[in-house]
Amino acid sequence: MGPAGFLPFLQRVNTLSSTCTSAAVIFSFQLPRAGRWHGPVCALVHHRSISVEKAFSHHGSELTDKESRLLDRLYNGLVGGQRSSLAESITLVETQHLRKKELAQVLLQRVLAFRQEQERLSGGKPVAFRVGLSGPPGAGKSSFIEVLGKMLTGKGHKVSVLAVDPSSCTTGGSLMGDKTRMTELSRDMNAFIRPSPTSGTLGGVTRTTNESIVLCEGAGYDIVLVETVGVGQSEFAVADMVDLFVLLIPPAGGDELQGIKRGIIEKADLVVVTKSDGELVIPARKIQAEYTSALKLLRKKSKTWKPKSALRAASL
Repeated sequence: MGPAGFLPFLQRVNTLSSTCTSAAVIFSFQLPRAGRWHGPVCALVHHRSISVEKAFSHHGSELTDKESRLLDRLYNGLVGGQRSSLAESITLVETQHLRKKELAQVLLQRVLAFRQEQERLSGGKPVAFRVGLSGPPGAGKSSFIEVLGKMLTGKGHKVSVLAVDPSSCTTGGSLMGDKTRMTELSRDMNAFIRPSPTSGTLGGVTRTTNESIVLCEGAGYDIVLVETVGVGQSEFAVADMVDLFVLLIPPAGGDELQGIKRGIIEKADLVVVTKSDGELVIPARKIQAEYTSALKLLRKKSKTWKPKSALRAASL
């Protein structure tokens, strides 16, 4: 199965929770985790009503004229859909500088207020759909996103990709290599790709992935794809940040016993066996069958959605 076959799975996802909202407009299907809203930053909107004026006044009295102009420029550019403003805003959020962290919080609150207003105007429907893609190193996550992203932009969606790359435990540096596998998508004007280093953060994501998602949604991207670093069994932090969690595994991904082990498997909404062509067709079908059987033994997270498994050819 290629990314084209991935879309029917998205279309069949039903609502798992509806405390915040009951329906989504993306792909004409309902969000599986619409009631979660993923972390303390996003939860801020639902715990209290925030207007743009109140959000700005949080630190407004402490801002210099230069800082106010900077925030106005970033905010206006971001909600206007400028990719350069979005990139600069994510850089501001990722900074370790104490003063810039305060500026980032002001910007985030303004974007959250803007997004809340958008949801109110749309009748409470979410402004974007979030998909997390994880798996071991070499599973084909970037290649899968390249084809899926092009397919989505071809259908009129605006797609943002937050790719997380590992940082060196000795030098602290990071080689942002994921974007090099998305050559076509990186040239698409309806797509935005942002690689970021883990900087020592565990769980497969960065410490500011949640905030980056909020900024992408504020910039008008209705599909947010989050690609984690190559992960193991206990690294599934992204599952609590997204609406659909997809686990990609290679054909030699273990047997049924490996599948029923607790951890990342029980967090997955969809398991995709990659590189299932050529000489690997038979091993891929075998591992798919074993994971399908293993998923049935795991505790169900919802009455309306059952985790699925699928195949994806490397040539697609």
